[in-house]
Amino acid sequence: MIQTLILDVEHAVSIGTPDQRAAMLRRITALFLDHAVRLGETEVEPFDAILLHLAQNVEVAARAVLAEEISEIANAPRRVVRDLAFDPEIAVAGPVLTRSERLAEDDLVRIAGEAGPLHLDAVARRRTLSQRITEILVTRATAAALRRIAGNESALLSETGFAAMLAIARKDAVLRAILDLRRAVPESHRVRNATAKPGATVDVDLDEKAVVAFIAQGRVDDALLVIARIAQVPPAVVLQAYRRSDTDPLLFLVRSVDFGWGTLKHLIQSRPGRRLPPEEMRGAFEAFQALSVATARRSVRFNAAQGDTRVA
Repeated sequence: MIQTLILDVEHAVSIGTPDQRAAMLRRITALFLDHAVRLGETEVEPFDAILLHLAQNVEVAARAVLAEEISEIANAPRRVVRDLAFDPEIAVAGPVLTRSERLAEDDLVRIAGEAGPLHLDAVARRRTLSQRITEILVTRATAAALRRIAGNESALLSETGFAAMLAIARKDAVLRAILDLRRAVPESHRVRNATAKPGATVDVDLDEKAVVAFIAQGRVDDALLVIARIAQVPPAVVLQAYRRSDTDPLLFLVRSVDFGWGTLKHLIQSRPGRRLPPEEMRGAFEAFQALSVATARRSVRFNAAQGDTRVA
């Protein structure tokens, strides 16, 4: 069967039209996918050679389809995956850069060091990343990619990589908030964080921007954790305030950290199944405006000290 396929492929490549080559690629890919779970490495090799020959002689659209189809196959042909990963078109390279476990570490390191921002973003989306790769990405990737890496506990960060992220985070409130929540921290930074005074590095303006960004991204739990850190109350207190049917506890918390009405409004509107009628939203706004930061802060701290999760 393999010899017949090779002859068919050679015919398609040498004298076939682009459509015929794409059709042949689909045929061989389907055959491989149908048998992939039963194939060992030795049995995958003929498919690797055939698919690679075809993939290098078809249009971008056909290569993109191939990349999508084999990106999550555990025993996908290695040379084909590598060829797709180095494609300058992100539609082709993206799926395998993000999802394929068949890419060699050295190839990922090379791509991280040479590719453009779209390819770097695809690499940053991988489920796991080694320190070798993240050290390069920290110096070359976009802000969005860095935030994704910081929020991925399976993306390993070396001392150098983490320090570089912290330097960038001085001007990126969202990145700083994500790093604050990260558990996988290099030892030296873990010790430093453990001995730091609560609230010593708080910058309300930057933290408020981070909270708003988290809410916009659907990461409400992270937004609530930032508020808890600034207010110096247990996260459970903020979470319960968010879940309450009335808005008073959340209003007191947001006011106590000197955030604006817009942030409170975003939080209220993000609560699932609890859309406030216009008149109740106006009431919340008037209560927010009437409440001083000092009064809200005293109330929150008093109730937290008493172990009262109602806040207000």
